[in-house]
Amino acid sequence: MKLLGALGGFLFSLWVAREHGDAALGRAELFILWVTVGATLLRGGWDGAVVKAFGSWSSAGRKDWIRDGFQKWTGVFLGVALATALVVPRILSWASVDSPSVWLGVAMGAWVIVGWLAECLRGTGHVATYALFQPGWWMLFAGLWMGLGATDPTSALGYSSVLMVGMALLFTVWWFRFRYAPKAAGGVDDTPRPNEAMVRLAAPIWMGGVLHLVLSWADTAMLSFWMTDADVAHYRAAFRLAALLTFTQFAVNALGAPTFGALHAAGDTEGLRKTVHRIGWMNAAVAVPGLLVLLGLGPWLLGLWGASFAESDAVAALGILAVGQAINALSGPVMYLLNMTGGERVGLAILALSAACQLTAGVVWVPEYGLLGAAASACFGMVVWNIVSLIWVRKTYGFWMVSLMNGWWRRN
Repeated sequence: MKLLGALGGFLFSLWVAREHGDAALGRAELFILWVTVGATLLRGGWDGAVVKAFGSWSSAGRKDWIRDGFQKWTGVFLGVALATALVVPRILSWASVDSPSVWLGVAMGAWVIVGWLAECLRGTGHVATYALFQPGWWMLFAGLWMGLGATDPTSALGYSSVLMVGMALLFTVWWFRFRYAPKAAGGVDDTPRPNEAMVRLAAPIWMGGVLHLVLSWADTAMLSFWMTDADVAHYRAAFRLAALLTFTQFAVNALGAPTFGALHAAGDTEGLRKTVHRIGWMNAAVAVPGLLVLLGLGPWLLGLWGASFAESDAVAALGILAVGQAINALSGPVMYLLNMTGGERVGLAILALSAACQLTAGVVWVPEYGLLGAAASACFGMVVWNIVSLIWVRKTYGFWMVSLMNGWWRRN
């Protein structure tokens, strides 16, 4: 599902660039940026908290809590989404800010709901459908809409967001009504109320989400401030290609995260080490040859978007980003390990340090070096969080997570 969604994102990007030009793709990428940032902030970390909450309640057999929590909190987020669709255009108008599209508020509100429902599904083990409600599918539907005659990519993304939220609501409401029984009657329940648990979980997750936004989008946002829409398009094409090196991490890490928690709870450090390295080798099997392909075929691959995308700065930016993503892949699921073994606060501190480093580098390098500065700042942020995390894990658990340092030749 994730692979098909990513393919949809690439097809949308290629279609817009080749049919409507570099600047149109740059505007579409900025539209996606602001929708992603706004929706993540408005969900307040509850989308991440619900994964832990629903998982623990499933283990405890509390289907009634899951059903009641889903109904109540989904109603709250529907209200947030509607308010967002109505208020965002007025705020932009009052602040005299040129909106990237009249659809911005609608799409942002829709992704408040889609992101929330996707995490509810992941929390109850419905991982395949969770992958279906990812941004790549949003862009795929937008591309199909443009294939039917739409000419404005941001409007196509707006229509697609409405389609996505409709699909997500129909499926998840049916799923939770079908899968989870009504609240059981009778009995004494002295377990802490779900709201209290969710509030404690949501705050650090929200902070981590904000820091991830900085690390994921600060380079693009800075380019939009100092460079043109066409430059944004060229950079995002390079970024999409480089991100392929960490593609296996989505599926592998999603399945490995609960395993980390279980092994940590059992005190099985050796089992934790073996699991981490097994996952790391799967990531390395894609990242190492993928890096060589991107370095060798970078100009040709960027040329698929158009001749202007294969300019020297974009090719160099692709090389820098690819090296950063390869380091990210070879370091293994280090943040997942910290978050699943009680190191959430340490993980937040490392992300904060990395975000500060990336922002500082971006402010200095992007105005001076453009695409190269943005790529270098993003690579710098990735390297900082991975290297610091690796050192912390080594000091805490006694092993290096880098699989290439713990290969098959060292097994007894």
